[in-house]
Order: sequence, then structure tokens, then C-alpha cells
Amino acid sequence: MRFGDWTDALRILLIGLAAASIAAALAPLGWPFELFAHFRWQLAAAGFALLIASVGLRKPWMVALALASMALQAVPLLLVQRSQAAAAPPSRCSGAEITVATVNLQFDNTDHEAAIAWLRQNPADVVVLQEVTQGWVDAFKQVELPYPYASLAVREDPYGIALLSRWPIADVQPADFAGDGLPSVVGVVLVDRKALQVVGLHTHWPVLPALLQSRDRVLEGAAARVAATGIDSVVLGDLNLTPYAPAFARLLEQSGLRDAFGDRLWRPTWQAGLWPLALPIDHVLVPVSSCVLRAEIGPSIGSDHRPVLVKLRRS
Repeated sequence: MRFGDWTDALRILLIGLAAASIAAALAPLGWPFELFAHFRWQLAAAGFALLIASVGLRKPWMVALALASMALQAVPLLLVQRSQAAAAPPSRCSGAEITVATVNLQFDNTDHEAAIAWLRQNPADVVVLQEVTQGWVDAFKQVELPYPYASLAVREDPYGIALLSRWPIADVQPADFAGDGLPSVVGVVLVDRKALQVVGLHTHWPVLPALLQSRDRVLEGAAARVAATGIDSVVLGDLNLTPYAPAFARLLEQSGLRDAFGDRLWRPTWQAGLWPLALPIDHVLVPVSSCVLRAEIGPSIGSDHRPVLVKLRRS
């Protein structure tokens, strides 16, 4: 390829990057701009690579465009970090410990053994499973898992959901926060006789305007439920939302919860092994008054998602 061809190719890539960066900056306007905001890390990395190429070609306007594109990603990421720091937990917590986990099984994942092995090796007090099919239920029946209490909403599409608990569930009910038939689960678990509300979610992936609206209605409904009850609550599941989008900040503000992974900006849970697509969309939100003792993302279990486990101590 001739020098001029390389310059033309770089020009096209930079213009595309600038357009995507501007779209990400317009994420508060909603769809389709929010879609670009989820990929801030990838856009920033592309900007850095194109910056190096622009410096090599000695094209000042290209260097300036690459720097501007990087700044459009860096500033929101820094604001996310600052917002999480503002919701810092107390220095000490004296309450009971509890471990919660969220696992997207992937409804057509046939590697049942890997997920079961992870659940056995990482016992949690409460688990929310997404994409629960009858095939997964049958696989769980073949083994012994330490969850005598359960609530299942089984479906043969990606939206089956289950709540498993080692502790008694005082109250459990399905929830349709968006009013579109998409199930969520809300349960009150008695941990050492102290109530903990668990809200398990699996929202739509917002690739179309109607799906984004449905996802946001679920998030708003879940936040309203948490805010209205007045008891300690955790919200966890596949939210199809990254911390870099405005809807995530709204969820934290409306629910009064904080992100258990708030001190980590890069923590992909979906397509984690494929960097260009890797996104953190599986979340655990915990009370601001609690202390997070352990927060980790598990290995591949045959699903396109990684399991997430959080141990916290209540205040």
C-alpha cells in the first residue's frame, strides 16, 4: 500500500472515531447514542493507536482529532470514578457477612458441568440465575447444591430467572417492572433473622429504542422498589448496562445503592475473552452502609457471561 493510501485510510478511521466519540458524548439523549457510550474503553484505545499513527505521519490535524476523541472518552470515565468515590462505604461494618452471586447461564449453553462446578466451588448465600431453561433445571436436579430455598421462572428463551438461597425466603414474588412480560424476581431473605431484599434482574439489550425503554422501565421499577421498602437491599443480575452510561448513574441515585465494583473501571463480564466486545454488564449493587469484603468475576463457564460473586458485611 502506498503512503498516500495509508494516509487516506487513517483519515477515514479518524473521522469514524470522532463520529463515534461524539455519539458517545450524546448518550444522555438516549438511543442510539447510548450504544456508543458502552464502548468507551475501546474507543479510547482506538484513539491512542490512531494518535501514534498520526504522530508518525506528522499530521497535526490528525493528532489533534485523535487527542480530542480520547478526551471525549477519558472525561466521562473519570467522572464515573469520582461518582463512585463519593459513595464510599463506611470504614467499618459490624453486621453479619453475606455472599451473593449472579450467574447468566446462557439458555443454549450445553456445558452444564462448568456452571455447576463453579457454584459448588464458590458457595454463596444467595444466587440469582439468568437464562434458566428446563434443561438447566434438570441438570441442577442431578447434583446436590446447598440451596434448599428457591423460586424459579423457567422459560425456553433467554429470560428465565431463578432465586436460590441457603437462608429462608420470607417472601418471594415475580415482578414485571416493565409491564411487558419480562420476569424479574424479588425476594426477602432472612439472613440470621435479619431481612435482606434481593432484586434479581435480566433486562433487554438496548439495541432498539423500544428495548432500551423496556430496560429503563425495569431499572426504574427496581430502584423504586428498593427505595420504598426501607430495608437493606441488593440488586443484581444481567442489567445490559455498563457503568459508563447515564442510565447507570440514574439507577444508583434512584435506588440509593452503590456499585460493589465501584473501585474498578475495567471489569468485563460479557465477552470477557474478546477485548473489542468485552463489556461490564453483570452487576451487584449493595447498600451504601455495607462493606464489600470480596468482589470478583469468575472464569468462563461456557456462557457468554462470566459469573460475579460479592461478599459483603452489613452495617
